[in-house]
Amino acid sequence: MSQEPNTSQPIITDIKRIAVCGGSLGRERRSYVRGQVVDVGITDLMKADGLWDLVTGLFKGDETKITPFLDFSLAPVRKPVLKLEVHDVTGKLIYTSGKIKADEDGFFSCEIRDKLPVGSHDFQVILEGLDSFRQYSKDLAHLNATENSILGRTTIVGKGKLRIIAEDYQGMVVTSDIDQTYLATDIHSGKGKFSALFETPNQKQALPGMPELYRELRINLENAPLAFISASPHFFRRTMLATIAKDNIHIESLHLKYLEGTIKGVFDKVIDTIFNPLTFFQNGFKPAWSRTKKFLGASYQSLFDQMSYKLSILLYDRIYLPTNSKEILLGDNTESDYMIFTLYQLICMGKLSGDELEEYLYQLNFLGRDAITRDAAKKIRLYAEEILRIHGPKNPVTLTLINRTSHGPSQLDMIQKVKDALPEGVFETEFSKRPPFYGTEGAMGMAILLENHGYLDPNQILNIIAGMIGKVLEGKLVDETFILKQLDELTLPKEAEGTRAKIKENLKSAFLN
Repeated sequence: MSQEPNTSQPIITDIKRIAVCGGSLGRERRSYVRGQVVDVGITDLMKADGLWDLVTGLFKGDETKITPFLDFSLAPVRKPVLKLEVHDVTGKLIYTSGKIKADEDGFFSCEIRDKLPVGSHDFQVILEGLDSFRQYSKDLAHLNATENSILGRTTIVGKGKLRIIAEDYQGMVVTSDIDQTYLATDIHSGKGKFSALFETPNQKQALPGMPELYRELRINLENAPLAFISASPHFFRRTMLATIAKDNIHIESLHLKYLEGTIKGVFDKVIDTIFNPLTFFQNGFKPAWSRTKKFLGASYQSLFDQMSYKLSILLYDRIYLPTNSKEILLGDNTESDYMIFTLYQLICMGKLSGDELEEYLYQLNFLGRDAITRDAAKKIRLYAEEILRIHGPKNPVTLTLINRTSHGPSQLDMIQKVKDALPEGVFETEFSKRPPFYGTEGAMGMAILLENHGYLDPNQILNIIAGMIGKVLEGKLVDETFILKQLDELTLPKEAEGTRAKIKENLKSAFLN
């Protein structure tokens, strides 16, 4: 009698506590590390510590199986008490923090003001205890119910890379969006957004040529740092880290959106209103109701919108970069990247500041959305003031490239939308010599513009195009015919026409051979 195959899933028998960080970038005298401590259900096999990658927070073999949906239900550890240690490449301890107290959702941040040596260092997050009686009771109940649990023996819960660049660094830093800039994510339909929750790293496909573009940029820009910023929720982190590793892209940091913070902000505001009605109505019911509608509307939009979040992250990261470092920004036209990147430049130049900046952001309506609350506008203003205090007024951005997809506006339309959204006359005054961004199509267009500005050489463009061949873009196979047709139709400024012609000649010669 034949036995039925055992198709049952491995049984979760224990809990492992991990800190998911994703790396960080800073300068000699100021850097930071952020992350979240969570509990992961594990099987008996997964108790082997040597098979865990504490940089990605994944067990060996899970790099191909992890999905955002699986991480959606990870249990945050309430108020863990942590310590951070930084080691150089030789393993020498070069920094130890004081006690770091995470919040109720396990999120923590550690700013480092000690001078650290230039280079790429390893940090580790050490669990020292808990500052929550509820979490302590929960742990105790698990330990009492589970034989030989590894939960109580865990000390190092996370690891990561901290890259420190010199205070006098004058090189480049590359910051890129993810969806529709790096990854071919279907963000235009409810089905596409829902499907993204269940995609493994192997199912997530890069836009043709983009992994090659990031790699070629790092080579030509002498190991320039690369940071990814996405408005995807934070529970995408392990999947994103595995996807980036699969595509052989080396990054310094990955920023994702903490959605629960927005939800908690709404909840706190409602509670504050209930218990402080006199303050709420002090200027009359109508203004109070108007403020409430705007706050709730902007908060709801910020669950899906990118402007407030991405602008805050760009500014926050600028605080930790050297004054004379220069930046290349990469985004797309499906949302508001082009507006965000323009605002970032204006704020760094000090053209919008103080009360004027705060009020402008609070009143800003872009693409029919009020996406910046008063609290967010205040935070952005504080970051802007810190940047001006540290670096003085200057535009660090040397080039901004926007992937012009069929789901968004053209270059001229993007320019017009930005002009209409900015205070009168600002665009014409500040961007009369060069536009704040260039819209072009995909990796090939970006590569030509990067070469035109001296950041790639012609051979590297050909390498990037070679990486496109055989891939699929919006349901079409990228072959020789596709490449030549797209090259002819690329949106490029006049100064890049010479590069287009040269690349076309080289491609025709290569394809004939």
